[in-house]
Amino acid sequence: MIKHLPESTVRRLGIFAHGEENVKVHRDEPVFDGQFSNRCYREAVKQAFTHFSEKAISQGRFDPEMDEILTEQWARIIMHLPYAFQAKRMFPDVFRHDRQHLDSWKQVEEEIGVMPEESDFETTEEWEKAMDGYRRSVSKTESFKQFVEDRIEKGQRASSLIGNQYTGSIFLALMSTFEADYEENANLDNVTFGLCGYGSGAKAKVFEAEVQPSWREIASRWNLFERLEGRIAIDRVTYEALHKGLAKESIITPQGEFALVDVGDEGVEEGMRTYAWVGE
Repeated sequence: MIKHLPESTVRRLGIFAHGEENVKVHRDEPVFDGQFSNRCYREAVKQAFTHFSEKAISQGRFDPEMDEILTEQWARIIMHLPYAFQAKRMFPDVFRHDRQHLDSWKQVEEEIGVMPEESDFETTEEWEKAMDGYRRSVSKTESFKQFVEDRIEKGQRASSLIGNQYTGSIFLALMSTFEADYEENANLDNVTFGLCGYGSGAKAKVFEAEVQPSWREIASRWNLFERLEGRIAIDRVTYEALHKGLAKESIITPQGEFALVDVGDEGVEEGMRTYAWVGE
């Protein structure tokens, strides 16, 4: 390549100025391991739920001897959903952990067997494989499927229409749940929701919230599913321009919403997105 470049170009580029014939090109690329990512998510959520339970007990919020288990107290469970079915696929561990002392879990064990013990396997890899199979068995039980239907499924609906996402997914799940319950005329006044956020560094946060009576008035303004039905399809060229940051203007003029107005390109602000409210 160097031999075919004009001499002026070689001098201008500088990196060839000392007669190098081999040049290393460095490029950072993200690496994604789906199974490892799921395992990080699952373990972080279970750890966060365990910590929340311990804190609830120490603060007198929850008495495990007298009170209904936490995941049954929560009328809905709102999860970070990088894809629509992440929650129901990753929640069997928490489902089991919260019920393992109940008679209802003994019935589950009669159906699918007891949880594999690591000491029964020669390697950690064999045990983890057995645990993956056990989680799948839990997810196929009628009790778990009903649990998902009652508490998680409504949060999946908007995500299933959008596809993979990350930033803001817990808020979308919350909107999806509220709008679905609004359309079904459900009564959520003063009920408790469990929520679980997840982010970079495999960190999860479990918390709970009480639904205020004004939720119906607020949810009625969103028209979330109607807005999703009105989306405009784009071609591949347009998609790639957006994905690579080459597009200079929005495909649709923003109105009455937050819009991306700048992406940082220097120093610690490289990649930092700045949003602003755009009026009607």
